Amino acid sequence: MVLVLLIAVDEASTHLGLRGFERILDDVLGAVVAGVLVFVYERRRSRDLRRRLQVISLMNHHVRNALQVISYSGYAPDQQQQLKHIHDAVARIDWALREILPGQQQDEP
Repeated sequence: MVLVLLIAVDEASTHLGLRGFERILDDVLGAVVAGVLVFVYERRRSRDLRRRLQVISLMNHHVRNALQVISYSGYAPDQQQQLKHIHDAVARIDWALREILPGQQQDEP
């Protein structure tokens, strides 16, 4: 797309009779336009990557905390309390999978 645009501008500048310095200025402006397009693309890509890394960090936090509760639930004094801790941890993992992975953070249950 940039190539077609630059060829069209070059043909237009030749048709208009631009010479020497004017054609160099035309090429510099074309390079600036191409540079701005690349900059905007890379900035968007970088923002998307930061967003993905944030989702990974949130998932890591929630799932590790829930797994830690499950692993220590064996030390609870009674079986009813163990089951409650495990159920709460599983609910937290389920919440994280449904709400954080799609990128729609909501309050925890």
